[in-house]
Amino acid sequence: MDNETTERFVILKRVSTSKQGQSGLGLDAQQRDIDIFLAQIKNPVVVEELIEVQSGGNNDRPILEKALQLCRKTKSQLLVSKVDRLTRDLETLARIVKDKTVKIRIASLPNADNFQIHLFGCLASQEKEFVSLRTKAALAAFKKKNPDKKLGNPKLSEMNKIRKNQARRFAEEHSGLI
Repeated sequence: MDNETTERFVILKRVSTSKQGQSGLGLDAQQRDIDIFLAQIKNPVVVEELIEVQSGGNNDRPILEKALQLCRKTKSQLLVSKVDRLTRDLETLARIVKDKTVKIRIASLPNADNFQIHLFGCLASQEKEFVSLRTKAALAAFKKKNPDKKLGNPKLSEMNKIRKNQARRFAEEHSGLI
């Protein structure tokens, strides 16, 4: 194998909810994009593949941080299928793109430079806002159409009472240990 032409990658795939992670929804499409990208690379080496189940708008992303650290340690490129799978938060994106120790590669934008990644990040951030607005509008329409129906878990209040009682008992039992 010719080491000069070998490119190393840490792959990061992200879905927003546990349900998506369990069902594979979205992960298959990300894998397809990544496979197409890697097929165009001479001697690609996948150092590690990480899957994150977390909102892309969340700033506390331990799996993303692990991927970045692994890229630095192994001198690998971080590969994601699309910019919005990396993050939907512009500040997070700017921090990552400005990091000179990690090169970002976007499978669906194989020739994108940092400027283009920023532009697509702006679009991803705006889409996050649109998703929020659409969700709020859909919930408002549902409530208007179904004023007697409650959304959410009907047993949530009962579950919270049980948790509070369990926490209180635990605290009472262990209060002398501190």
